[in-house]
Amino acid sequence: MPIMSTEHVRRSDLNLLAALDVLLEERNVTRAAGRLGLTQSATSRLLGRLRATFDDPLFVRTSRGLSPTKRALEIAAPLRQVMHDVERLVLARPGFDPRTARRRFRIAALDYAELVLLAPLVAALEQDAPFVDFELRQPSPGNDRDLEAGRLDLLVTPRQPSGPGIVWSSLYDDGYTGLVWKEHRLRRLTAARFADLEHVLVAPRERAGGVVDEVLSRRGVARRVAVQVPTFLVLPYVLVGTQRIATVPVRLAYHLTRLHPLRSIALPIPVPGFTMCQAWHEIHRGDPAHRWLRTRIAEAAAALRRPTAGR
Repeated sequence: MPIMSTEHVRRSDLNLLAALDVLLEERNVTRAAGRLGLTQSATSRLLGRLRATFDDPLFVRTSRGLSPTKRALEIAAPLRQVMHDVERLVLARPGFDPRTARRRFRIAALDYAELVLLAPLVAALEQDAPFVDFELRQPSPGNDRDLEAGRLDLLVTPRQPSGPGIVWSSLYDDGYTGLVWKEHRLRRLTAARFADLEHVLVAPRERAGGVVDEVLSRRGVARRVAVQVPTFLVLPYVLVGTQRIATVPVRLAYHLTRLHPLRSIALPIPVPGFTMCQAWHEIHRGDPAHRWLRTRIAEAAAALRRPTAGR
């Protein structure tokens, strides 16, 4: 016989079932009240509601206390199982085994962070997490909404203003260096020569200007941006064979000079560096898979080589 009809279940609550479970164990209203953290009168009222719900007295008074009715005895075992399942559901911490788990993570990051940090990590995880998939995309103005809605798992970018519930954690620090063709005539830059060069600006969101323009403006000079591109990875194709210069993160320059006929050159002006971060929404706080990914990214960031600016 079922514990309660579907109609009754809809009209009842978990507290009511928990009270019945304790009453069946204690068979004493006073002791049951103590375990439930209620007064004796409040527990008696709960018992009244239970009797109405099950249309049965459930307990009768005897010289030895409360004695369960036949209906209550029928309920006891399946109710204990239900309460055990609820306790396990509430208290259990779901595990995550990357070797067998199937999951798809969506990460928004600049192509600079994809090249320097995420691509090597994703390659390494082919062995450690063979069924985990990754979708890398460019950041967008809707990142906050996507993080909150679960459409995006992580945002990897320098810290920026964000909405409530967005959590930021630092990954690594980086600075800037000049990047030129390997056969560029320059061997050493002065501030005046730097300002006079043809510059390549990476503007992921198609915005003109940047940190270099701010530094030059404070010195009362301006540079000429001869080429503006949306991604860092197109830089080799607009620098090689030219006398142009790009100001790029040091870690990116290290990678590009290994892959293309380019070289770094120290900047003649102090350009403030930045801290790369990962951002995520609090909805993932209890998700062991998400925590695993954040930890792996943080470990990969900590292991990054620390190249020097210019060489």
